[in-house]
Amino acid sequence: MTNSNGLPPLPTRRIKAMDGMAVTAEVWEEAHQYHYQHQALHARYGHGAGVLSGLEVVASDPADSAVFIRPGVALDAAGQVIVLAEALSYDIAGANEGPLYLLLTYSESLPRPQTSPLTEGAPMFVHSEFGIDAVTTLPQGQYVELARLRRSKRGAVVYNARSAAAPAVDELDLRFRRQAGLSFSAPAALAVAPLGGRSDKHARGAAHLAQALRAGGHPVWVDDNVPLNQGLSAYTLVYLVAYNSFTLNAAEMNALYAYLQGGGTVLAESCRREGPAAAAADGALTELFASLGLRLEDLTAGHDLLTTPALFANAPAGFETDSSAAVRVAPGLIYSTADYGCLWQGERRSGAAGREAIRSAHEFGGNLLALAEARRRQG
Repeated sequence: MTNSNGLPPLPTRRIKAMDGMAVTAEVWEEAHQYHYQHQALHARYGHGAGVLSGLEVVASDPADSAVFIRPGVALDAAGQVIVLAEALSYDIAGANEGPLYLLLTYSESLPRPQTSPLTEGAPMFVHSEFGIDAVTTLPQGQYVELARLRRSKRGAVVYNARSAAAPAVDELDLRFRRQAGLSFSAPAALAVAPLGGRSDKHARGAAHLAQALRAGGHPVWVDDNVPLNQGLSAYTLVYLVAYNSFTLNAAEMNALYAYLQGGGTVLAESCRREGPAAAAADGALTELFASLGLRLEDLTAGHDLLTTPALFANAPAGFETDSSAAVRVAPGLIYSTADYGCLWQGERRSGAAGREAIRSAHEFGGNLLALAEARRRQG
């Protein structure tokens, strides 16, 4: 029922009934397909893909490796209506560690008779069906995401999230469910990956940026302390924060390279407040870029990072208040010595940041996400 773009085809003709017309199976099928396809188009473009009602996903009580899916209705991206008439339990005990996505899909049965044995001339029926799968990567095609989570190990117990805005490992993540009819923009996911140390400041800064963007109607969510060798393809932007010198292992390098080659975008910064360690962090980042075959260039006027959606003459100042900070770019990479992560949560070298500086940094963060989303769409 869908074309190569995954969208319902628009029927360009309909059958005109006339007295004496022969109604064959082919004629009957075409007459009903006209209405079926128009309904699918209306559902797709009038409501958008996502959950229409119900389909809540909750952990079992008491918690184990299964989740409980309540009845409900959803629309996939082809405008197909998916109905889950009864609640069901789905066990994910066999899934390995790392990211996991719980997806609902539409399917249909083969034509079959209503009664058995089949009597001559009796109609055949096609039944709408559904599938539920837990997969480690988001596939191509039509599906509705019900939930996701990061598993610590095979057989791990699944819990409801204590904080809906920041689900922990082995907690149900419901942030990326689309609600049909309310929003057509897909949520963006930002991964914070610390290198050579750990601090909560940049994760808080990224969370404040996401909060500011959500307030402006751009749904963005943040995961902190994301391993580089697990599930990067799910993220719109990977934020590398270096606190000191560091070295990535082969699995991390391969995963980061694959993410960039697959249309992902990396924002890399060092923590400027760390003093001498920042120089070591910058050196390690430079070596990382060379290992990945990335050649940095200066950010020039007219670049999308300076124009979309907010207009900047130059990259705004970050944690440092002088003009020494710089932003350089390569395909899929933004390297900044501005330490926007600290500024996003209100800190500067000179003390508390002013409201204008924070707002400017948040707007520049919006440009970063817009650039990453555009690159992701291009593949």
